[in-house]
Amino acid sequence: MITFFILLISPLFLLSEEGNLEDRWIQEGNILLDSKQFEEALVLANSILESDPSNSKAEFILTQAWIGIGKEEKKKGNFNKAKEYLGKAYEKWPLNESIRKELTELENSTLQNKKSPASSGHNSHIQSVFSKSIEDLTLSVHLLRLEIEKLKGELETERQERSKENLNEIDFYWVYFLLGIQIIVLFAIFRKI
Repeated sequence: MITFFILLISPLFLLSEEGNLEDRWIQEGNILLDSKQFEEALVLANSILESDPSNSKAEFILTQAWIGIGKEEKKKGNFNKAKEYLGKAYEKWPLNESIRKELTELENSTLQNKKSPASSGHNSHIQSVFSKSIEDLTLSVHLLRLEIEKLKGELETERQERSKENLNEIDFYWVYFLLGIQIIVLFAIFRKI
């Protein structure tokens, strides 16, 4: 009977340890980010996301790692790599103003390097500002659309997680119900003996 009881209850302890392990990974990821070990944080976040693709905390660590690596590459003068990492982060957080500013600065610095000193006149400057405004507006609309899709996906994931939690609660009730029936049966058997 003791063996049956242990077999019945042990999965419950495993579920609680799984949650603690995930929390420890997230804490480790935050420590890596704080100590500017962005590559290690990137590896950790990717490994968490392999086992749980909808883990928003791991996605946050991953995005922060991309931002950190992008800024480091920018300091080194590797503008293309910096754009690559910051672009990935911006895809996840299209409404983040600081990432957008970083990308704009990178774009401006690469354009200035390519631009010749004898640039065209005042009219071309006005036209470039106007076209840049239209591009920015189009990009903003596109990014808002992406952000809405992302939020919609997150809400759907959250709804699914809540339904899973409700099922887990029902599973607990069934386990305790069956355990109660077993205890009643055992008492009935002991009474007859």
